[in-house]
Amino acid sequence: MTDIFLSEGGNKYPALKFDNPGDSHTGKVIEVKKLEDRDPAGNVKTWDNGDTRYVFVFTITTTDGFGNLWARGNMVKAIREAATAIGASTMVGTTLSVKFTGLGEAKKGFNAPKLFKAKVEAAAKDDSESMW
Repeated sequence: MTDIFLSEGGNKYPALKFDNPGDSHTGKVIEVKKLEDRDPAGNVKTWDNGDTRYVFVFTITTTDGFGNLWARGNMVKAIREAATAIGASTMVGTTLSVKFTGLGEAKKGFNAPKLFKAKVEAAAKDDSESMW
């Protein structure tokens, strides 16, 4: 397995998809980034009041190496609720599971939002922490 810190060229892992209800991904969180959300043309997305929209990118371990969960909207809410439920102070080192559970109610002019459930498991205590 490649060390994410030492890998060349930065974080260019595949986006993990949620195409169908029931699709899920689980892995140890290696890194979390907060990025400006952008449309396909590269323009920064904003809310109605002009504030910038953000996306959280969770890099997790996968059976093939690493993958990125791009969390927006309902996925962010599900992950935050799961992290709060276990009292997590950081996501790095935790095991994150996210499942696409179905579609919400579509609003006029918009697609139905994807709904998610998440589970966060605390990082295993590492004996090396007690060395210092």
